Amino acid sequence: MIVDKKQVAAVKKAISKFDFSRLDERCSNEPQTRFTLIEPILEILGYSRIDDMVTEVAAGFGEKNDRADIGLFVNNKKSSLKPEIVVECKKYGKKLTDKEASQLNNYFINTTSAKIAILTNGMDWKIYTSDLSSKETTLHPIPFIEFSLNDIEDNVIELLTTFKRDVIQYSFKELLEEAQEFYFLNKFGDAFFDELLNPSDEFIRSIFTRMGGQRMTDTAKVKIKGLINSKNLREVTEKLTIEEQKRDGNAVITTADELKIYHAIKTILIQKKEIKSDRISYRDQKNSFLILVDDNQKKVICRLLITHNKRKIEINGNEFEIEGLDSVVNLKTKLIESAMKFFS
Repeated sequence: MIVDKKQVAAVKKAISKFDFSRLDERCSNEPQTRFTLIEPILEILGYSRIDDMVTEVAAGFGEKNDRADIGLFVNNKKSSLKPEIVVECKKYGKKLTDKEASQLNNYFINTTSAKIAILTNGMDWKIYTSDLSSKETTLHPIPFIEFSLNDIEDNVIELLTTFKRDVIQYSFKELLEEAQEFYFLNKFGDAFFDELLNPSDEFIRSIFTRMGGQRMTDTAKVKIKGLINSKNLREVTEKLTIEEQKRDGNAVITTADELKIYHAIKTILIQKKEIKSDRISYRDQKNSFLILVDDNQKKVICRLLITHNKRKIEINGNEFEIEGLDSVVNLKTKLIESAMKFFS
């Protein structure tokens, strides 16, 4: 949701003047935290304690006398006693866990006018709304907005401004729609995993078509399904990463030439029995190709410098021309001496 820059600037200015000092001393219990920290933050967001905020909101069921700490009125009048936002306050510094979220959920369920629920200790804020996938009215277990005032960056100020009373009263529906979209997209990872674990016929057919297949048989379907495995996914992920880097202009592409020289050097090195093969690796960078021990950039054996007009190998700061694998073999002594520094 796009928030007006002037509104953001106003909240940023007010927050910058807020006294966050001595909170351990001033907020030693929950009521103090609410009065000294949480309610003033809500006032910065335009909620008047007199007109837009009520404390101890009845949120029990039957004979239970449970009460939510704060109710906020966005479009409803305070006299209606139907707050659209319920806030559960915890002592400053208290960790906000699933236990506290469950308590908030009970208050939300029993406050039928509420559309949003907030759990906060004054500094950490977790904001929830309904779980539409549930048959019952309940909060989604994941907050759709979460931030901390311990780290007041511009993005945190923007999130705060989203809940400013004269902002949210005109965008309440839009905010709730964005929350549901967030929850929906949050399912992508699990759905993608399930599809790869047990590919659907539609997914297999799509791959078959992209392969240029004409008529998919049961045999072809089984074979393609067998190819959807972790090994092939790793290869695809590497290719995808390269394509993304190309689009961003940050491509680092490992060439066949670099790999050929790497394997030649590795073969030379392991002729020395003290040098263990599994500790030799490489790391390709934008301007050089490093051959390392323990995949540690502080343990560089040598550096390949290969471009369209340069083919060199650098060992301990000295550069040597590469004219073929023979020129690499000729550097055997220097390469082993460089590697042995990390194997002694």
